[in-house]
Amino acid sequence: MLDKLLLDDEDACVENVSVGVNTVTIFLKAIKSYCANTVKVYDNFTTIENRNLYEVVINGTKPNVIDDESLPIIVLEAGQDASTETVAFALYVIEQLVACAENRDMIRNVRWVILPSTNPDGTEYSRNNMEIWRKNCNNLNTKSYGVDVTRNFDESWNICPANINIFSQKYPGRTPNSENETTFIINALSKYKSDIKTYVSLRRDGHGIFYPYASKNISFNSIEKVKKRAGDVAAKVNQRAGGLQWFVNDSIFNMNREAHCGHSVDYAINKLNVPFSFEMRIFSKTEDDILSKFQTLPKGHEVTLRAGYFSGIREIYNSIMNEKKQKKQTK
Repeated sequence: MLDKLLLDDEDACVENVSVGVNTVTIFLKAIKSYCANTVKVYDNFTTIENRNLYEVVINGTKPNVIDDESLPIIVLEAGQDASTETVAFALYVIEQLVACAENRDMIRNVRWVILPSTNPDGTEYSRNNMEIWRKNCNNLNTKSYGVDVTRNFDESWNICPANINIFSQKYPGRTPNSENETTFIINALSKYKSDIKTYVSLRRDGHGIFYPYASKNISFNSIEKVKKRAGDVAAKVNQRAGGLQWFVNDSIFNMNREAHCGHSVDYAINKLNVPFSFEMRIFSKTEDDILSKFQTLPKGHEVTLRAGYFSGIREIYNSIMNEKKQKKQTK
């Protein structure tokens, strides 16, 4: 497949290229063309700037059968915060699931729904401008534009103090669920909600897996199992990382040290009753963000980190399989 697609100056691995809107489109077009028995790509939604919002469904249970409704679903979503790092990792996950034989069971036993670029307007703006950008590019008036998609979900939206500053990178919009990107994510989650076992929202600038809640510093008995699973996943990742203990877990509120209202993770667990809902932070802005006082990361650490993040995704899959096995044993 790669021999037919690659030009002389192109790299065979998606993790080695600069990720923009065109990269996502070309990669998914190739996946759709060459892996049709395993992958379906939908592009029914667009942004305000008419860029596609993609939904990728991966299921390799049976030849020529896609969307086996008998299987549990894991939803991965990336790019809400206009980050290129998370979009690149989402494409890497697709590549690993589809291309690597050792991951065959992961697509035979689970249906994967991956939304690899949920804010392409913001991502494209972010990679072409020097300023820090986290919003989409919705034109608000003649002076400013952009809504923070990560704060636009209709869950605890009014708990935080009202932010009417349209110039703020944290501007949540005039109303919840007002943005095309928000509608797209909600539509995907709602469509599969009865079968979703885990939802993971990939965000940038951190190294860990975080559980609800984002809007308030409280813990209910109902999320104790979510908290425990986040801890189990982090422990397994750190165990595999050896001496490099960097993957942490905590509540989203504690991680931010402030309320983050309108969060998709809270929306999934509270409004759609998704049993396990997490935010996974990956890749810091600078290398200094991931250095400790006692230990530095080795040269080429991005490869190590990427492998660690994928092992976290694998552990989420393993947790679903273990739960399924335990249910069978108790019957």
